[in-house]
Amino acid sequence: MGAKQLALFFWIFLKGFLILKILAIILLIVVSSILLFMGGYLLGHQRKPFLVFHPESTLTLGGVLKVCGLILLALGALSLFITIIGQILWALLIVLCAAFFVSILSFIMLTYL
Repeated sequence: MGAKQLALFFWIFLKGFLILKILAIILLIVVSSILLFMGGYLLGHQRKPFLVFHPESTLTLGGVLKVCGLILLALGALSLFITIIGQILWALLIVLCAAFFVSILSFIMLTYL
């Protein structure tokens, strides 16, 4: 393999790596904005009916929505902050934690049907 082919290989490799890093940053910003929206939505509907849930008649549901909304807001803000400073691996770890928490939230909400 000549020097030109080796240089071309590394250029293509680095270009692909940069594209994947930019794509990861864009997707992390999208996920962070979804987490922020979900957290704000849950906080905003502590005393208002939404979907099939009626937190105005069940006080514990309002508390669950408040705690879950705050946790989602914190995870979204932390994920966005870490994405902005460039720590992709930590942001991915937070996104995994958020996915786990959202799945637990769905099971908690099933008890209030």
